[in-house]
Amino acid sequence: MNRQILLALALLVIVVMAIGVYEGNKYRTEISTVALGSQQTDGMYMLKVNVIMNYGPFGGKSPLSNAVIWVYKYNGTTYSFYTYNFTNSQGIASFNLPAGQYKILVTQLRLTYIVNLNQNEEVIINYAYLNSG
Repeated sequence: MNRQILLALALLVIVVMAIGVYEGNKYRTEISTVALGSQQTDGMYMLKVNVIMNYGPFGGKSPLSNAVIWVYKYNGTTYSFYTYNFTNSQGIASFNLPAGQYKILVTQLRLTYIVNLNQNEEVIINYAYLNSG
């Protein structure tokens, strides 16, 4: 009888570990872009950067406010600093930029992303806080 209880407990531990490994593999930083339309305003496109902190399955998600976002413009050979902005209370920083290739740097997260801006776009960064490090 004791062997059956130990076997059942061992099986339960294996199942719980398998579920934890499966859920842990799904938890990662994800970056996506959403097209907001292609209409220019005075030769400029709008780029929105939305930074969301994901604290895991039990921690929830919240916007990263007051984060510094640097934007670098590609000049054909290298990226040069172009402008910066801060995220608002919803975690969004907005930029009006001419068409071109840009590198976005979220300074607090040390995270970069390259975007080709030829329309109005929103870059959504869902940052896996517990996997950073």
